Amino acid sequence: MAAAEVNGSSAPAKEEEEPMDVTATHTENFQTLIDAGLPQKVAESLDNIFQTGLVAYVDLDERAIDALREFNEEGALTVLQQFKESDLSHVQNKSAFLCGVMKTYRQREKQGSKVQESTKGPDEAKIKALLERTGYTLDVTTGQRKYGGPPPEEVFKGTQPGIGTEVFVGKIPRDLYEDELVPLFESAGPIWDLRLMMDPLSEPWLLFSGV
Repeated sequence: MAAAEVNGSSAPAKEEEEPMDVTATHTENFQTLIDAGLPQKVAESLDNIFQTGLVAYVDLDERAIDALREFNEEGALTVLQQFKESDLSHVQNKSAFLCGVMKTYRQREKQGSKVQESTKGPDEAKIKALLERTGYTLDVTTGQRKYGGPPPEEVFKGTQPGIGTEVFVGKIPRDLYEDELVPLFESAGPIWDLRLMMDPLSEPWLLFSGV
């Protein structure tokens, strides 16, 4: 270590600290988000979601980024927090899902109501066990959870059921999901599909089709 003269005497010189590499806390897509016009904190929040593995940069199309850029910083951060806390296990189109979260946020703003905090989601272990038992698929969007349609071939191989096979059920509790609903409707017969509507601005309801 080199010596430096301090007040006429020699003293060890302090080594210069190397600047911290801030890029180490970001993904390679962080700068792309900044270049797209997202505020620093919003870009960091979205980049943090990329790091969790819940969604990748390639999963989001230009429409989603453009819509996010139109929000003020507080609104964008709230939307991203809700998106992060959502159950994305069976979401096929994550970009459309994020756009749906943003749309719901704006609808609530117009109504002058407080944006609803995310409610407890389904028990993923039970949902997984149900899908393994039945062989059905589950596709989730911001407004709907679609179970089946069509069902596995071992359940039904015919054409899609027509008029008279669909049943509407209203006022579904917000904490009720396929793991409890499917066994209930299975008692009436084979299921073609079950569509649980998850409109956050109204009470959940479902359409059930039998075969």
